Amino acid sequence: MKEISLNDTVYDTVSKHPEVREVIVGLGFSPLRDDKMLQTAGRMMTLGKAAKQFGISYETIVTTMQNNGFQVKEKHL
Repeated sequence: MKEISLNDTVYDTVSKHPEVREVIVGLGFSPLRDDKMLQTAGRMMTLGKAAKQFGISYETIVTTMQNNGFQVKEKHL
């Protein structure tokens, strides 16, 4: 499994693992489907902060990421 960190920016995570973008969008971060949003907000927002802002639980993130071949580094948001 590929490891991701909730403390990395969305932009950095997608840059390292482009295939995770659709997983992130599927979790409810639909604005990040737009390249301009990824280039701007994605450079400032971490996955953890985005999850809190959108009301997505840690368990949901971990399960979804694991189901798509990713391991979440952190043990909580």
